[in-house]
Amino acid sequence: MRAARRTGPTTDSRPRKAREGLETYLHSFYTWALARHGARHGRAAGVAGALGALLPDVPAILGTVYYVGPAFLADGWSAMDSEGVIEAIYFTAPFGAAGRALHSALPPLVLLALYALLRGARRLDGRRVGLWFLLGWLGHAGVDFLTHAENVRPLFWPLSGWTWSSPVSYYDPEHYGREFFRASHGLALLLMLALLGRRVIRLNDEKRQV
Repeated sequence: MRAARRTGPTTDSRPRKAREGLETYLHSFYTWALARHGARHGRAAGVAGALGALLPDVPAILGTVYYVGPAFLADGWSAMDSEGVIEAIYFTAPFGAAGRALHSALPPLVLLALYALLRGARRLDGRRVGLWFLLGWLGHAGVDFLTHAENVRPLFWPLSGWTWSSPVSYYDPEHYGREFFRASHGLALLLMLALLGRRVIRLNDEKRQV
């Protein structure tokens, strides 16, 4: 039996398309891999980058817990079968408003500019934790801007309400959603295998040296 669910502010019950595409975990994984293994800035930088990439989706995650609850664990995206629930999670206050603010590139850009200008900030951030947190946040906003054909958010909110509908969607099959899903997850799998293979080789080399 499906768990009881709080409804959103409207009562529209039109079904919603199933989602597929660049999920939150991929934002975090790619940023972690770039910081930890690409830039080689260490474990702490990788974790910070992953958390920064997670940040813009935190309001939607909390909204899903509040409005949908355990039903999401059982039924996935199909549990969100009402436009009212979608509006409450992604577009209206408090969860939608917070998500809109965190998906703007403006806050991380301003903070990165301050980071670059303030010599003390760079000196205190020896392990580049703050830097990669902000880069992960900015990267998430940028990738979402490029992969949303609908449900778009203004990239430079609150200075501008300008939005752009990308020809590529992270989930909509009418805008290459299936192809994007396969490419983004396939690349992540290849990267994981490459990192695993490199680790196995390094461990074998260490054993030979003992």
